[in-house]
Amino acid sequence: MKNPLVAGTWIELDEVDSTQNVASKMLAAGDPVGIVFAHSQTSGRGRFGRPWISQRGESVTVSLVFHDYADHPKPHLIGMSVAVAAASALYAQLRWPNDLIIAGKKIGGILTELLPDAQGRRVPVVGLGLNLNQQSFPEEIAEIATSLTLAHGTHYEAAAVLRLVLSRLQDLPEPDSWAALAPIWNVFDKTPGKMYKLAEGSLAVAVGVGSDGQLLCSVDGESRTVLAAEALFGTT
Repeated sequence: MKNPLVAGTWIELDEVDSTQNVASKMLAAGDPVGIVFAHSQTSGRGRFGRPWISQRGESVTVSLVFHDYADHPKPHLIGMSVAVAAASALYAQLRWPNDLIIAGKKIGGILTELLPDAQGRRVPVVGLGLNLNQQSFPEEIAEIATSLTLAHGTHYEAAAVLRLVLSRLQDLPEPDSWAALAPIWNVFDKTPGKMYKLAEGSLAVAVGVGSDGQLLCSVDGESRTVLAAEALFGTT
């Protein structure tokens, strides 16, 4: 898979509201941005508008701009590829479509957006947030979140972790089909058995990942297929 730095530059900033916002503005202006890396993020967002705030020295906060995959027919595969690269680099596991976990607790997440460039193409921009050196978390997420430091007892440097993720990304196959990515995803997959809340309010039990990267699940014994944009995470 192509490294976003092939077609763009590494932009390093001290503090931003959101790396996704910065990437969006630079794309629209025609700037050759490949990576927006920030030491601190004040108004970051995850899927469904959930906040993702990071403090200097504690997290990886980055947006990867994939110019080479503009107008890609299956952009969810771009984000899932980044998830695989991160899991490989961090000895973590995956839960569909974007959770990185260690010992059942979340260490990171991924947000894939299609943002217009100056030519009007839809460019996949993948936001990656990783918990590195946090020693504690707010009470409301303390039972479900962890950091690499808590998991492994080592201090991590954000830029070095990102470079490792990028090196693993380059080793992945081209994200043309789920069949190309699935054998690697399955090495890290912990999706089966996960509870999801669907858009209409139903609770679903994950069975696995389907032939096009979609969630296969069961709702009251009935099989369902769910796209990434249609599922909300449950509480277990």
